Amino acid sequence: MFAWIYKRGQAGNLFPAKIVRKLKGDKVMQGQIELRNIMFDNLDSMLNLAPKQAQQPFIEPISKMISIAYAGINENCSGFLQAIYYNAQPVGAILIGKSPISEEEPPELQKYEYAYRIVGFFVDQNYQSKGIGRAALKLAFDKLENYPESKELPLYLECHKDNEVALSLYKLFGFLQIDHMFEDGYCVLVRFPERTNPCKNC
Repeated sequence: MFAWIYKRGQAGNLFPAKIVRKLKGDKVMQGQIELRNIMFDNLDSMLNLAPKQAQQPFIEPISKMISIAYAGINENCSGFLQAIYYNAQPVGAILIGKSPISEEEPPELQKYEYAYRIVGFFVDQNYQSKGIGRAALKLAFDKLENYPESKELPLYLECHKDNEVALSLYKLFGFLQIDHMFEDGYCVLVRFPERTNPCKNC
């Protein structure tokens, strides 16, 4: 997570290996998608990224994602904040973290004490509709498999009911929309651990 900047980066420890995958059969097949740590040398570039204006009410800005990630480290929460790179340029970010299930969560999650949550995810407005978001999600889910209890706990997120593009993308990865709606129009999508091979077409 972002706290690597302070705790591991300055100490000179090795950063996690870059995750690189060449895409085939996609609109970005000529490029590379990577997940990288957010460090001091790319922080300014990250802060200049933003989704489309119409999407902004539904998406956490990168500055808030960084703050949440740092708070998660202080609470010893497992997870990661990664910059999304396309052809060596930062184009987005994703934040996934482990958190306790609160009483406000849907009944379907109540049997778990903890779950992994997609707290924030976006691709910059200038790089959308290229397949980057889908490829980045796949890399992030592959990375999550190396985290404690990731295969035993559900992965979930909240998504606004009007954000149809995001809803379709997550359902492609095997997320189920729970019959639960918050007052602000956000619904809950969950990928339960018992669902094997959830992504057959992504």
